[in-house]
Amino acid sequence: MNDRIYYSREAEMQASREKTMAVFLFLAIGIGLGGVLALLFAPKSGDKMRKELAGTLEDRFNSVEKEVTRLGKQAEERLKDIRQ
Repeated sequence: MNDRIYYSREAEMQASREKTMAVFLFLAIGIGLGGVLALLFAPKSGDKMRKELAGTLEDRFNSVEKEVTRLGKQAEERLKDIRQ
């Protein structure tokens, strides 16, 4: 796929970094444009959308927090078993 000839490993690495940065730049631009378009064409008002989004994020945060707590307890129990 890549038929380019590089004269040094440094040039190849720099080209790879530039390609990666370009991909991330275009990805960020695409996400930004998608977000703007989604807000422009959203069927709900801004206040309703923000409240709904905040509620969803809070629910997700709480579920992640519960899972982390559960995994922490599980890890403590395993460490206790290992020490015995």
